[in-house]
Amino acid sequence: MLSAQKDSTLTWKHYTRGGIANTDSTIGGFAYYRINRQTDNTFRDLRVFSYSLKNDSFIYIRYKTSDKYSSYPFFYRYTTTSYRKNTRANVDLQYHFNQGLGYFINNYKNGLINVEIGHAFDISDYLNATRKTSYLKSGLFWDHDTKWFSTKFEAEHFQQISEIVENNLSRNQFLFEIIIPFKKNFSVNLNYEFEDYLNKTQVEAYSTTIAIEWKGNLSWEL
Repeated sequence: MLSAQKDSTLTWKHYTRGGIANTDSTIGGFAYYRINRQTDNTFRDLRVFSYSLKNDSFIYIRYKTSDKYSSYPFFYRYTTTSYRKNTRANVDLQYHFNQGLGYFINNYKNGLINVEIGHAFDISDYLNATRKTSYLKSGLFWDHDTKWFSTKFEAEHFQQISEIVENNLSRNQFLFEIIIPFKKNFSVNLNYEFEDYLNKTQVEAYSTTIAIEWKGNLSWEL
């Protein structure tokens, strides 16, 4: 997430993970790749994540940008675009977009707490449908570093505000992550994600992953 006090740099960092995923007691493999650039005032982040289980698969591609307001440095605007397909939750290829306003609640020595509010919409069957579902989106994000490990917690709520034609797609999404460094540029990553639909006829989706992560700098600057 965009920090309110971060050294300016044009260097892109990239992260690679590989490991084991578990959903409903089914074990499979997963892969993750991320590139990220962060300056005093901007945040650019692209993530690609996928896992494959015995009968299900999930793929997620997301690009997020954030820009601080120079006159009010604890406020920022953000835009997020993503594509995903989740056979476990019966989600066909879905296009999702959200944008809005963020605020840094607490930017302290070892971490950062920020909130977001905005408007979102998605197309649940991107290749075969055009109907958009609109939401009011809110979120709470907390990153914290300790001497031994780092943690990340994300909680987002999408309240459907468009007409409910088939299903109420209002939902909560949660992420909890622990990163334990063990060697230069390497760490162990423990990750739990949960997607909770308020309409209980909609299949909930969760996953637990454990992986080895490597991070480094890209040789090009933009």
